[in-house]
Amino acid sequence: MDAAATTAWLVVGVVLGALAAAALVSAVVLSRRRTYPARGRPPEPVDDLADFLEHPPGTRPQAPGPSGWAALAPPEPGPPAGDRQHPWPVPAALCVAALALAGTAAAVAAAATADPSPAARSTAPSPAPAAGTVADLVVGGLVLEPRAVGVTAAYPELRLGTDDGAPRLELRLPTYNCLTAEAPADPVAAGCTATPVEHAVLEGDDVRITRDGAGWVLRGSAATVLHPGGSPPEATGRVYPLELTVTPEGPPTADGTRAARGELRLGTGSAPVLAERSRVRTAG
Repeated sequence: MDAAATTAWLVVGVVLGALAAAALVSAVVLSRRRTYPARGRPPEPVDDLADFLEHPPGTRPQAPGPSGWAALAPPEPGPPAGDRQHPWPVPAALCVAALALAGTAAAVAAAATADPSPAARSTAPSPAPAAGTVADLVVGGLVLEPRAVGVTAAYPELRLGTDDGAPRLELRLPTYNCLTAEAPADPVAAGCTATPVEHAVLEGDDVRITRDGAGWVLRGSAATVLHPGGSPPEATGRVYPLELTVTPEGPPTADGTRAARGELRLGTGSAPVLAERSRVRTAG
C-alpha cells in the first residue's frame, strides 16, 4: 500500500473514532436528560387549632385503609410526566456513524481507483534511448579515488547503444596514479604513472535509464574487470557508482551525428562530457 492510500485509511480511522466518541457522548447525555414540570408556590400555612378543638384525636371518622391510621404526611409524588427514558439516541447515533463511515470509505476508494491526470501521465519517465541510438563519449579527467599521497585519476570513454531494445553501456577506464590533488588535463605531461585499463559493461537491470528533455540520464554500478592480453577477463573487485547525463546538441553533420554534452559522476569524482570529442547518432 502506498503512502497516499495509507494516509487515506488513517483519515478514515480518525473519522470513525471521532464519530464513535460523539455517538457515545450524545447517548449518555440524552438518556439522562429529565424534564420536570414547573413547581408552584408552596401552600400558605393554615391555623388548624379550631378544627383540633372541635375534633380531638380519635373522634374523627377514619377512612378505610390497610392500617386504620390517618396519613400524617402527603403522599409521595409520582414521577414527573416528562421523566421518561428515550431508547432512540443510541441506535440513531450508531446509524449516523455508520453512514458517515460508508461515505468516507466510498470517497477513499474512488480516489484510489481514479485514473491519473493527463499531467501526471505526461511527466512519467519514458524508456530511452530508442533502438538504434548510439553515443560515443569522451569525458574529461576525474578523481576516481583519493590516495594518501596524490590521487588515482581516470579518463573515461563510453559507448551507449541498445541490444535487442535494452540499453547497453560500455565503459573503458584508463587510469593513472598522480602526485597531484586533482586530475590533470594531461596525465602524461604531469608525470602520472599509468595503471592497467579497467572495463565495465552495464546492461539489462544493471542500468536504469530515463528521459531528461532531449537527452537521457543513466544510473547504475560499474563493476570493473581487466582484459589481460590473451587471457579471460579478471575482476578487479572494484564497483563504482555511476551517473551519466547526455544530451545531443547542434545540427546533425553529414554522417547523421550530433555533438553531445553532459556530465559523468563516477566513484568520488565528476567531469563534463567533452562535446568536441563526443558524438550521438539517433536512428530515424
